Amino acid sequence: MQATHPPISMPTVTLSTLLCGEEGTVELLPDLSLLSSLGIRMGKRVKMIAKCLANGPCILHVGDRAIVIDRAVAERIFIRK
Repeated sequence: MQATHPPISMPTVTLSTLLCGEEGTVELLPDLSLLSSLGIRMGKRVKMIAKCLANGPCILHVGDRAIVIDRAVAERIFIRK
């Protein structure tokens, strides 16, 4: 009889820590209606396109469009790679 193992769970990271070209699935986000209107929802795939230096905004690919969000907001969105 083969042993069964629970599925390996990948750790979550904040959206702001993704490198350019990396993507992941939204796992947890603040309750901001603006995020939903931009297409950022639980379970949605997002890809980091670019990050401005220091505390500048992040540019993401969500669905079929590119959006810009503040770095402080990106630090409150948790992603599973």
